[in-house]
Amino acid sequence: MTEYLNSENRNIRQLSRRILMASTACVCMTGAAAYAQDAADNEIFEEIVIIADSARAATKTDAKIMEIPQAISVITEDQFKEQGATNFQDIFRYSAGVATELAGIDTRYDSFSARGFGVAQYIDGLNRMPDFVYGARMEVFTLERAEVLRGPSAVLYGAGGSGGILNAVSKTPNFEFGGEIGVQFGTDDRKQFMVDVTGGVSDTVATRFVGLFRDAKLQAEDQADDRILIMPSVTWSPGPDTDITLLVLYQKDDMGTQTYLPLSKTQGASKEDRLPIDFFVGDKDFNHMDTTHTSGTLMIDHRFTDWISYSGRMRYYEHDVDYAEIYADTADGVTPFNDADETIIQREFYVLDETYKILNSDHNVKFDFNTGVFEHKVLVGVDYTQFKQDRREGFSCDGYAGFFGCYAGGSPAPLDLTNPDYYVDVDSGFTNGYDTKSTQLGIYLQDQIKYKDRVTFIAGIRRDRSTSEISGVEEEPNHATTLRFGVIVDVGGGLSPYAGYSESFQPVFGGDFYGNAYNPQAGKQYEVGVKYQPNKSTLITMSYFDITESGFLTTDPDNIQNFIQSGEINSKGFEFEALANVFETLTLTAAYSYTKAEITSDNQGREGFRVEDLPEHGASFWAMNDFVNSGDMIIRAGAGVRYVGSKIDYYNIFETPSVTLVDATVEAFYKDWSFRLNANNVLNKKYYAACSMWSPPSYGACSPGIDRRIVATVSRKF
Repeated sequence: MTEYLNSENRNIRQLSRRILMASTACVCMTGAAAYAQDAADNEIFEEIVIIADSARAATKTDAKIMEIPQAISVITEDQFKEQGATNFQDIFRYSAGVATELAGIDTRYDSFSARGFGVAQYIDGLNRMPDFVYGARMEVFTLERAEVLRGPSAVLYGAGGSGGILNAVSKTPNFEFGGEIGVQFGTDDRKQFMVDVTGGVSDTVATRFVGLFRDAKLQAEDQADDRILIMPSVTWSPGPDTDITLLVLYQKDDMGTQTYLPLSKTQGASKEDRLPIDFFVGDKDFNHMDTTHTSGTLMIDHRFTDWISYSGRMRYYEHDVDYAEIYADTADGVTPFNDADETIIQREFYVLDETYKILNSDHNVKFDFNTGVFEHKVLVGVDYTQFKQDRREGFSCDGYAGFFGCYAGGSPAPLDLTNPDYYVDVDSGFTNGYDTKSTQLGIYLQDQIKYKDRVTFIAGIRRDRSTSEISGVEEEPNHATTLRFGVIVDVGGGLSPYAGYSESFQPVFGGDFYGNAYNPQAGKQYEVGVKYQPNKSTLITMSYFDITESGFLTTDPDNIQNFIQSGEINSKGFEFEALANVFETLTLTAAYSYTKAEITSDNQGREGFRVEDLPEHGASFWAMNDFVNSGDMIIRAGAGVRYVGSKIDYYNIFETPSVTLVDATVEAFYKDWSFRLNANNVLNKKYYAACSMWSPPSYGACSPGIDRRIVATVSRKF
C-alpha cells in the first residue's frame, strides 16, 4: 500500500501520481495494514510518495508482505473513492473471496461474508461489533484504507467466524499541515459536506479534525439518510520512539428503513405483476432508525530498545438505537395477502430501544532477536473485550413474533399495493426486555522465524476465556485454545508459494436440556497458495482453501425441547487476485473466486445443502487510466464490471439469479481542485440481492438490490 504524504503542493502530487499507482500495485492485493513512516524520516521524498513493504493486520508486526503465508488485501482510500464506495461494505466489491451487499439495501448493517462464512468488523485493530449491532455503519470518509484478512484468525483476534477480518484504518494526525474540504451531490437527493484538516501545533503535538454533514434519502421513497459526524484526534510524540494518539468519534444518524418485498410480487412474478424495486411497504412516519455512536480510542506505540517494543490499543464506545419498522408479513410461509387478487398485504411491526456499551483493548510486546541463522520476531499479547447490552423490543402478533410474545394492540393496518396509504395510526409497544453482559479475555504468543531471507515460518497459540450473563443469570464460561502455522518460501523470480493452517472459535453460551454446557463453535482452515511479484508494479496471488466449522446448534430429533451441537459446514474454494500498472498510466485489477460452502452434518435432513445467500462464483475487473497528465491538469477515467453468482435460500428451494453490474468514474485535477463523478450500477440493473421461499405454500421475501447511484464530488486540497 502507498499513501500520499500531506503535501501542500497539489502540482507535486499530480506529477507523482504515476509513481503512486505503480507502488500501490506492489502491495494492494497482498498488503495488510501498511504503516507510513514519519515525514521526518523521509525528507527527500516527503512531497512525493512512500512505498510500504510491510503488513500489520496479518501478524500485528512489521512483517514483510511477501513473507506472510496467508491471503490478505488492502484497499486504499484512492481506490475506494475511485470505485464509488459510500458504505463500508462497498469498499470490498472488487476483492476476491468477499461477498458484499448480501442483504441488498438493508440499512441496519453492512452485510458481507468471506470464504463462505461471516466476517468480523474491526477498526484500528479492535473489534467494532462483538455482537450484532443495529445501525451506525462506518463512514468511509473517516478511513484511509481497509484490509481483508481471509480465513480463521483467532490466534491474534480471538472469537469470531471463520471468514476472516475486515479491518478499517482511521485517519490520524500528521505533523505536516494539509487538508481537504468538499461537497457531494447525487441521486436520492444526496447533499454532503466534508472537511479534513491536519497539522502540527508544536514539534511534538499534531492534531486532525474530520467532519461530515449529510442530507439524503434512501432508495425507498421519503426515507431519510442523514448523518452528522465529527472526529477530532491528537497525536503526542515526545520522542522518536513514542507515539500516543487519542481519537474521538461522534456520529448521529437519522435514517429510515428499507423493507423486504414479497417474493410472489417480485422475483417470482411476471413482469406485469411485479412491484417496482423501490416499492415501500412500511409507514413513512413510523419507520425509522435513529442512532447515536460515541467512541474514544487510545493508541500507544513505544520502542524500549532496538529489540523490544510495545503496542497498545484501547477503546470505549456507547451506541444508542431507536428503531421502528412496519414490514410485510412474509416470514412464516403463510400467504401475506388478504384477498384473492393479492393486492392487500398484511403487515407487522417491530420496535427496538437498545443501548450498547463496549470496552476493548489489545496490548502486546514484540521481541526481535537472532538464534544463529534464524531471525525471530516474538509477539506476546493480551486482549480483553466487554460487551454490555440493554434491550427492549416489541412485536405485533404474526406467527413468528408470537413465539416471543406479542403486543396486545395487534398488527398495523394492511397495505393496498395498488393505492398505498403510508400514514396510518400504529398502536405499538414493547413486549420483551433484557440486559446482557459478555466478556472475552485472551492471551496469545506468536513467533515469526526467518531463515536466510528465503524461508519464513509463523507459529502461534492462543488461550481464551469468555463469559456471559443474561438479566443477572450467569452462563457457564467458555474456554478455547487455537493454533496457527504457516510457511512461505521465496524460490526466486518473484515467486513465493506458501501453506498455512489456522483456527477460529465462537462462544456458544447456555447448555442443553440435560444441563450439559455447549462448547464453542470451532473452525479449521488449510490454505495453500502462491504470490507472484515479477516487478514493483505487478502482483498476482492465487490461493486454495478448505475450511470446516462445527458446533452449530440443531434441534434434537428425540426431544423437541432440546438443542444439540451437531451442525457442521465445509467451505472450499479457489481465489485469484491481481493488480498491475501498465504503460505507466493504466492500472488494472482483477479478481475471481469460487466458493463451495455446504452443510456436511445436520440432523434436520439438510446434509449436502448449499449455505444460504452465498454466491458460489464471483468475479470483477477494474481499469483506471490517465488520459491527460501534464502541467497542472490530470484527467483520469475508469470502469469496472462485477459478477455475482446465483444464491440459494435456506431450504435450497429458490435460487436468486446471478447479476452483472457495471461501475464507472471520471476524475479531473487542476492545481488544488478536484472533481470526481462516480456511477455505480451504471446500466440501472434491477435485481434482488437474495430471496427466500417457504414450502408449502410457496411464499417468501426478496431483498432489493442497489439501483443506479450517481455522485459528484468537488473538493479542494490545501
